[in-house]
Amino acid sequence: MASLSLKHIFKVYDGGVKAVNDFTMDIADNEFIVFVGPSGCGKSTTLRMIAGLEDITAGELRIDDEIVNDYEPKDRNIAMVFQNYALYPHMTVYENMAFSLRTAHVPNDVIYEKVTEAAEILGITQYLDRKPKALSGGQRQRVALGRAIVRNPKVFLLDEPLSNLDAKLRTAMRAEISRLHERLKTTFIYVTHDQVEAMTMGTRIVVMKDGYIQQIDTPINLYKYPDNMFVAGFIGTPQMNFFDATITKNGEDVVYKLDCGPSIEMKYIHTDKVPLKYMDSKTKVVFGIRPDDVRVRSNKYVDDGMWAPLQAVVSVVEVLGGETIIYANLNLDTPDDEVGAIIIKADPDTFVKRGDIIDIELSRRKFHVFDKTTEQSIRKRIPQENIIKGNITNNTLEISSQEFKLPSAIKAEDVKDTEVIIPVSAISLGNGVGKAKVEWIEQIDNIVLYFLKVGDLTIFAKEEGTPRFKINDEVSFEIDLSQITITASSVQPLNLVNRLDGVFIKEKENKNDYNFFMKIGEHKLAPSNRICEKLFACKGPKIFNTDLVYEFNTKDISVLTVKEPNKLIGKITEVLDYGTKKYSKVDLSCGIITVEYSGQIGEEVVLDIDVDKITIIDKSIDIIIV
Repeated sequence: MASLSLKHIFKVYDGGVKAVNDFTMDIADNEFIVFVGPSGCGKSTTLRMIAGLEDITAGELRIDDEIVNDYEPKDRNIAMVFQNYALYPHMTVYENMAFSLRTAHVPNDVIYEKVTEAAEILGITQYLDRKPKALSGGQRQRVALGRAIVRNPKVFLLDEPLSNLDAKLRTAMRAEISRLHERLKTTFIYVTHDQVEAMTMGTRIVVMKDGYIQQIDTPINLYKYPDNMFVAGFIGTPQMNFFDATITKNGEDVVYKLDCGPSIEMKYIHTDKVPLKYMDSKTKVVFGIRPDDVRVRSNKYVDDGMWAPLQAVVSVVEVLGGETIIYANLNLDTPDDEVGAIIIKADPDTFVKRGDIIDIELSRRKFHVFDKTTEQSIRKRIPQENIIKGNITNNTLEISSQEFKLPSAIKAEDVKDTEVIIPVSAISLGNGVGKAKVEWIEQIDNIVLYFLKVGDLTIFAKEEGTPRFKINDEVSFEIDLSQITITASSVQPLNLVNRLDGVFIKEKENKNDYNFFMKIGEHKLAPSNRICEKLFACKGPKIFNTDLVYEFNTKDISVLTVKEPNKLIGKITEVLDYGTKKYSKVDLSCGIITVEYSGQIGEEVVLDIDVDKITIIDKSIDIIIV
């Protein structure tokens, strides 16, 4: 049993080809993790780096809190099951399963006990004296699993183990592997390109594309709350329907006008997680809805106002017994055109034929909206930003008749009806000059999401834990004005992430010993042993000839009252007053950084950085190495 931690894992091949980019996740003991994505997305490469069959270009791999980047595969206590089973053809099933134990010089009686126990678990006891050629594909797969089980590994790695089996056997083996995971109670990491396997087996799924993680979540959350169009289209069978559209808001009514012709009308409360900036009747979005959330209108359904009526012309019907899949088009004149094509998952007793014009209904609750350019979801389960309209007058921000005096650090020109972006995390409840009414509350895992009515606007705030307020409560709120964006006045959030160019050096202390430093301009910082180990594990002696970028957050800097060796020293060039918070710009001669500190211009300050919070980037290939 084991937990795994992958931090900023990269795989870069010769020529700068990045197969895996900044793969970061923590895997708990006894989890069943599935990596899924199309061919070439980097899922098998990631699995092979965990196994030790591929070198890690950069990043940190831990198993049970022990760094194993440089461990040989045999020393990681990991068992891997390959796509082609990799059985020895000249050995019997018993010999195949016992092979790794024999090479480890395990006593014969222990080998017999382990092999027979694994064979009983997998139901292959009667095949122990056969050779692989006398077995079916499913039986060979069980042998490959048995060979892994007898080693009692901390982690099982399975690389598309069912891809060579027929559909019926794959279904049976999925259940077998899931039961095996429950019985062994250890960590499984499973690679597949089949989203059905991923959805039915994984406790969490990692969706990958082009070497990047697209989303990590539970199967149900991936299905209900995809982060982008790729995840939305990859997860779910048949895939999600997508339509180019524009959105218009008229008071409390919202209309989604599809480019293919029809419109979907609903109340604003049903789509209030979509930022208002997209509701200008001009900005292109992509409206998405799953086939499960489209139905053929029937008298048996009660009209609760949550379904939008449309018409479609049928092009293809697939009767599958338990359900009927209807391929249709919202443009009644072009049933076979891709524009306007819609897939409907209908009841099995639905009888329609090609050319029929049918009445359908789309759910006003279960739909998705994506940015047309970025393809990212703009109707997220937990919104990240409030994008609203406001006015600026005499350096005062007016939002729905409420006024917020802008601090001296913000110089905003007078402007009417400008876009204002306020991160959800920048709103704190229980104090401040803002006044709102709690319209709705959602508890999402450990996050409380508040829907706040501010005049005619709905804005969002979030907190951890359990709700402190109730629906209809009047609450005060405060905005961290250092994090707002005012588009027309070119006001941008204060950048709290500092980046400085530097190198890694060694200085001789005596005949046999060296001291190592992170050198930034003329400044030197003493790294921790952890940082030194990771740098050398990643780059070896080449680290001394590598141009680096040192990145650290303002919150990880403290100001000292006295000078100390190996600290940054600079002069304050500017003081930024954001009301509740004050910051100073500090010139280090090699660059200017931001510090949360209220000082005086010209004041010399000594800065202490938490070196273990520093991110170190290889500048030449732009990858994180610590």
